[in-house]
Amino acid sequence: MQLNNKELQQFHQDGYLIRRQMIDMALLNEIRNQVKNHLQLRLPPFELEAELGYPKAPKSVDSEGGRTIRRLLLAYSRDVVFRQWAKNKVVKSILQQLFESEEIWFVQSHHNCIMTKQPQYSSQTGWHRDIRYWRFENDFLINSWLAMGEENNANGCLKILPGTHNLVATEDMVDKDLFLNVKHPEAGKCLEHSIDVELNAGDVLFFHAGLFHAASNNVTEQAKYSLVNSYHGDKNSPLVDSKSTTYEEVLI
Repeated sequence: MQLNNKELQQFHQDGYLIRRQMIDMALLNEIRNQVKNHLQLRLPPFELEAELGYPKAPKSVDSEGGRTIRRLLLAYSRDVVFRQWAKNKVVKSILQQLFESEEIWFVQSHHNCIMTKQPQYSSQTGWHRDIRYWRFENDFLINSWLAMGEENNANGCLKILPGTHNLVATEDMVDKDLFLNVKHPEAGKCLEHSIDVELNAGDVLFFHAGLFHAASNNVTEQAKYSLVNSYHGDKNSPLVDSKSTTYEEVLI
């Protein structure tokens, strides 16, 4: 999968790249089936909407909808289909070009999850950078976001602020949890260029882990599922004895 100069330039300038219909549909169907099965069986580990307390989430685990699963964690170790996608040759080829690195490492300690947006009880996620709590030599990691179905504004698609992976955010531009202060003048300028990343089943979004992104809640009657992985190249490594080394990385 050879990227052209325009695609490479767009990624480095805007911090993201979308590839349409990238996955074999048979594999996608297997992944969807495994996701639905693990959700139905409530196979741990997982994260509940109520545990994070984001806007629109259930108030507590004991309230109505309080047991709603937000993320199925440690996807790579859950089933062979998730490992097949994490080590997909086309994904690897694209990452090699974006990182300019022969070696590509899959990060098990971050993301490595199935993101869900359930009807009624899904939450809103504020503007943030994934790298905020990660501990690496530098911020150049890339996330792959596989859409298992249609993703749009109504069901809580990802929103991004193009180019903000290059933004040097001052202390007053973020709050104590490192969410973007939307009332800050500089943040306001970025928000004017917000994009809803609308995807169809099988589409993949690649985005820089330093890119500010957010998501609204799902107001439709159908659940939305996305498989999210993180990678880095040979010019980056997790810091020793940090949370980013909780699980062993995988050379793909």
